[in-house]
Amino acid sequence: MKNIYVVLLLSASFVSSSMAADQSKWSVGAGYGLDYNGVLALHADYDIADQANHEPVKVRIGYDHYTRDFGGSANYAWGYNVYYGAALYDFNKAMKLDSKIHPFAGLGLGFGTADCTGNLCGYQTNPNVGGIYFIGGVQYDVKKDVNLEANVNSWSGLTLGANIKF
Repeated sequence: MKNIYVVLLLSASFVSSSMAADQSKWSVGAGYGLDYNGVLALHADYDIADQANHEPVKVRIGYDHYTRDFGGSANYAWGYNVYYGAALYDFNKAMKLDSKIHPFAGLGLGFGTADCTGNLCGYQTNPNVGGIYFIGGVQYDVKKDVNLEANVNSWSGLTLGANIKF
């Protein structure tokens, strides 16, 4: 638990210093993943192209929450909270696509917690949560400051959502 607080404190420090530098590089989004009877996915992206030799790269920090229900005679469920960070690369210019279409791929790391509820929790071992995070998808600009996103990633599976740029 102590490690979670340290990572959150470091993330907050990064976010606050980056926000002071240039708020126009931020976007926040939410999505719904189709795995595990539904996954709530929240994330924030920060454009780091200036620091990456003007390559179309973003940093994403995110949170996914889902529950795996083992009903029937077992009657127990695991609730997962996963926190992750990843670097995303936008392939729009490399593929010479319309400026509204942004295919992307990314890689990062995540960690999380798992909590059991139900009758058989005392007999279950705590599952591992986290590891390498991958994501691939496409964003479509609906308006200058709003885009729709469809992606496939490590924890949410197929995820549909939207992002708002600041």
